[in-house]
Amino acid sequence: MKWLIEEIPFPIDLEQVFAELYQEEPYAFWLDSSRLITGLSRYSMMGGQPQLILRSKHGQTEWMDGGGVRKRMEESPFAMLRRALDSTRCHMGIEPPLPFVGGWVGYVGYECNRYLEQVPVHQLDPTQAPDMIWMYVDQVLIYDHLEEKAYVSHLYEGDPALAKRTVATWMGKLREAMRQPPSPLSIPEAASAEQEETFRMTVTPDSYRERIGRIKEYIGQGDIYQACYTYQFETDYAEDPFLLYRILRHINPAPFAAYLRLGEWTVVSSSPERFLRMDEHRVVESRPIKGTRPRAAEVGEDRRLMRELETHPKDRAENVMIVDLVRNDLGRVCDTGSVRVPKLLQVESYATVHQLVSTVEGTLSAERSSLDVIEAAFPGGSMTGAPKIRAMEILHEMESVARGIYSGGLGYIDVRGSFDLSMVIRSIVCHQGKAFFHVGGGIVADSDPDREYQETLDKARALQKALSLAKWKRTETQMTC
Repeated sequence: MKWLIEEIPFPIDLEQVFAELYQEEPYAFWLDSSRLITGLSRYSMMGGQPQLILRSKHGQTEWMDGGGVRKRMEESPFAMLRRALDSTRCHMGIEPPLPFVGGWVGYVGYECNRYLEQVPVHQLDPTQAPDMIWMYVDQVLIYDHLEEKAYVSHLYEGDPALAKRTVATWMGKLREAMRQPPSPLSIPEAASAEQEETFRMTVTPDSYRERIGRIKEYIGQGDIYQACYTYQFETDYAEDPFLLYRILRHINPAPFAAYLRLGEWTVVSSSPERFLRMDEHRVVESRPIKGTRPRAAEVGEDRRLMRELETHPKDRAENVMIVDLVRNDLGRVCDTGSVRVPKLLQVESYATVHQLVSTVEGTLSAERSSLDVIEAAFPGGSMTGAPKIRAMEILHEMESVARGIYSGGLGYIDVRGSFDLSMVIRSIVCHQGKAFFHVGGGIVADSDPDREYQETLDKARALQKALSLAKWKRTETQMTC
């Protein structure tokens, strides 16, 4: 495998690039650091026209090539992904100075836990999404937000002159796309609040309180220390998912935002959480989030809520429990003594919420692979509880529908072996005229059901607002035509 990287010699607008080059592709991606945080998020990547697509549902695996030829087999999705990674793994000599030059983009959904542990799995998934889906891309646009530079990376075998012509042709299409005037996006602050009653939930306030009570009984009996209970929102949504994503990235920018077009499904994400990353030095990082407060309009009240989150014993204990779980997960595959916690209990602030975040690191053992560490840490402890397996069993009992993509891992696995996966939270799945998203929170012994319920509504706020605005914008457009 060889690589060709060229800097794009003219300014680009990422929304415009995706709209012009990739929006109509049945399979395409935009991994979007729409909020730049020093040391955390720096690059955005996008592309389409995958050479190969891997998709798995209930152990039925499907391989599709770029021409639509399909091959089906009975295979664990992790076994499928391992074979795919092994077949495309390459060493490039002098390493390109970019985190992702090509490889696999997609997600591992929560229900893939059944292939790693003996846990029950919901069969009812209103989204009907695959348990796992990955697409192999050999050409990627990479934008460095820190340096404000853009690049195209192209992987190829064979004639370098042909690779240069391929990139030159693509560069011409990009230049032509940038000659088009960008489509402005105006977002009024007070729009269509009356549409919020169209959101259907899988719990009522009373049923939520009852289930929290049952989880606390399990905690009192010593089964678990914590469980992350979640539920689903659903609404009718036949509008353009890309319009929805444009709105969401403007009203709720996030370091691990993403837009995935995956055939019948579209994933719209504004995740603030890194599930797992491994860099070129085999340093593994996870950044679990536990603890949330809403943002306030008044500066003094907003600071009070932030200080409350930072010092509240319940939130701090909840976060530390998950840090210990993640340390244990990474310890299974990392060098002895390398697992550490460089940052503990730090507050990060986003458009609608403050979050309590910690960082856990380790160095992957030489005999271990990228997929080994993903399997060791999956599903992320911040979305299960502790101990993990018993928490997942109890959550299956309490939650009425499958989580699907939600609380899985989404991102890229580079051909060199490095990877970066977000935790799939604050994320919407669009499918067949409907939109679905989950919210949840960690439950511990002293959790107050009413406060926990309000926290889930705080987490839902940005997603509800984006969906309502997208419906409103589409209606406004139709009325002015």
